[in-house]
Amino acid sequence: MFEIFFIMALAISSFIVFEDIKRERIPNKLLLLLLLLGIAYHALNASNLFTVFFLTLYAVAVAFTLWFLGFWPAGDAKLFSVLFLFFPKTFYNSQVLVFDFMVNAFVPIFFFMFFIIVGKSRFSAIKDALKYTFEPYKVTMLSMILLGFVWFVSKAIQLLAQLLAFRGFTFDYFLSIALLFVVYEIFRRVLSAKLELFFFACAILRVIIDYHAIYSLSFIQHFATVILVFLFFRFFIIHLAFKLYTKSVPIEELEAGMVPGEIIVQKGDGFERISILDAGLISLIEQHKRNAIHSLDFLSEDDVEKIKKLRSEKKIPFDEMLINKVQPFAIFIVLGYALTALAGTNFLNALISLIK
Repeated sequence: MFEIFFIMALAISSFIVFEDIKRERIPNKLLLLLLLLGIAYHALNASNLFTVFFLTLYAVAVAFTLWFLGFWPAGDAKLFSVLFLFFPKTFYNSQVLVFDFMVNAFVPIFFFMFFIIVGKSRFSAIKDALKYTFEPYKVTMLSMILLGFVWFVSKAIQLLAQLLAFRGFTFDYFLSIALLFVVYEIFRRVLSAKLELFFFACAILRVIIDYHAIYSLSFIQHFATVILVFLFFRFFIIHLAFKLYTKSVPIEELEAGMVPGEIIVQKGDGFERISILDAGLISLIEQHKRNAIHSLDFLSEDDVEKIKKLRSEKKIPFDEMLINKVQPFAIFIVLGYALTALAGTNFLNALISLIK
């Protein structure tokens, strides 16, 4: 049964890759078709559906966290999520599946893009990115949030998983980083001295009640890894990539399908621009819901027409808009899916096994 759906998933994904490379867009109709096939696959093999549902939600959360961080467009996050439904049934017994799929899909393109980004960036830009990444206040607050509040939330989630009889659940690196991301974005939005004191109090309380675990090598390794990975991806890489992969396009030259690098919002009787790099996630969501005049994913024909009209009427005070240069990710996601489905692990584990 799996083999049939595997072939169908690859066939449809091939069309998606073609559309992504040629038109720089992933058709929602093909994604919907994959979603329906994935549901049919699990309906015909009804076993452990709760675990499949839980892991799929986890995969969706990871995929869209990467979208919020700016690593790939929403279409790629959707593709990753729907392809997660097409693994052999025996694979859905651990959240490690999400990690394996992500590694196989993301690590190759990450290393490829990392060397391009660093290689094309000037030394001054790299220096500025490092300063931006390792601001003392930023590092301190992230450390306090991870040490205290994130730990308490992780314990609550683990307890809930036990009550729901979800076996094999662990609060891994992905969950730690994702939760740290969400909490930090909320903190940026509602920054206050009281909230700072709350996070510091949580950290101190954790040190008091869990001191035996904190003073261990495994804790230091996990803590340092989460903090460094978060800083590296959330600030350093995004800062460099944003400068390198955005360009100013005259408003009269805007076209449907372009991915905005900034959001135009209405403020009172006028309009202003908010950089996607500098804005927090919560702020972007609020602006998008309330007074953004275009979508965040890609500009539609209506968006382009509206922006050009407002500019011609002199209501928009600027004549250019930052646009992201699109990098097709679909082919790497599909290859990562095929590798995970056939090998049952990620290529890093396979390499380690070969070396041993």
